[in-house]
Amino acid sequence: MRPEQGLGPGNAALAAPLAPLHFVSLRLPDDLARARPCVPQLESLLHTTLAEARCTEDGQASVYVGARQHGAELLVPWLAQTLRLPLRMGEKVVWSLSVPSIRLKPMAQLGVLVDADALALLEWLRRSEPLRAIVLTDVATSQPLYAAALNARGLGYALVKNEPDTHLFHRFGASYAGFFGALSSKYRNQLRKKEKVFVERMGTAFALREYRLPTEVQEFLNAASAINKKTYQYRMFGESVDNDAASLAAGERAALAGAFRSFILWHGEEPLCFVLGHQRADGTYEHRQTGYDPAWRDLAPGIVCNLLLFKRLYEVDRPRILDFGSGDSDYKRLFSNESCVTANPVLVPNQPRYMVALWLFRTFAGANAAAVRLLDRLGVKEWAKRRLRRAA
Repeated sequence: MRPEQGLGPGNAALAAPLAPLHFVSLRLPDDLARARPCVPQLESLLHTTLAEARCTEDGQASVYVGARQHGAELLVPWLAQTLRLPLRMGEKVVWSLSVPSIRLKPMAQLGVLVDADALALLEWLRRSEPLRAIVLTDVATSQPLYAAALNARGLGYALVKNEPDTHLFHRFGASYAGFFGALSSKYRNQLRKKEKVFVERMGTAFALREYRLPTEVQEFLNAASAINKKTYQYRMFGESVDNDAASLAAGERAALAGAFRSFILWHGEEPLCFVLGHQRADGTYEHRQTGYDPAWRDLAPGIVCNLLLFKRLYEVDRPRILDFGSGDSDYKRLFSNESCVTANPVLVPNQPRYMVALWLFRTFAGANAAAVRLLDRLGVKEWAKRRLRRAA
């Protein structure tokens, strides 16, 4: 859940006992007439979901709708995907276990307003999709969907990968100068110093380029993919930015829908850093993926790229809020001004075919957690992490 939206358990307007929901899976906009909400909280979500449908290959968005007598009171966007449970040694992924799944998009939590409806949704999914795992994405721990996931064992699910973490945002104010002035003196000095060192070294031969049009997607993907392949995220975790035909088509669809908004920091004709972004119809800028060329690490190209990016976002088509995604990091702390706690819990059906996979995943995860605790007690965890990432 985004930090500014106050939907959650105990909503007074919905506190009275409710009749059971009737659930159905729909495709929007084809089935729009059957998805009309009867509660105002869902209107913005429906509008954003319809806009996101324009980014898909068939122009449709999959949603679960829960309705009572007067219309829809639950709206959950979702995607069918293959869940990959990584088996790790340290940070290195050595193998992945594949499970068919349903991923509830981050926006889904905005469409589930009360605890009872969240639990009813999971119960219905357990009956209607008995062999699919359920993946909740960036769900706030204060929200009904998260509470339902914690209680899903009674529905026949095993809960895995429930690791709440800090989730950082930037809410846009009146100006970049106002944002910068509100930073602590420590953060202001850090940003000034990093920008000064970068400019002294690079001179005037650097520029941030913004990519929004369909004709610009190919150039962005080519540059971002070249940078990405040099990063430890790609080598250790397989986090890739591809420039193949499918990725190009997806980017061009998003650009036609007005949602593709990405950036490259260039030095002459050499790409130094990229930010892959997506600006939704509700004013949320999704800071989806970033990476920089490690050869320029000492000049902090990632910090400089994001500094220039924020100046641009404040100046042109300013979003309402920027979502950094889950996970804490120094660069996010520099630019964020709001936070909450989110998690990505996975619910795997208690089916014999999945039991060995779950045992392997938990065994590897337990061994890694024990190793991390040992390194932490020895005071060398951060040192070991840096060494592994540089060696990858």
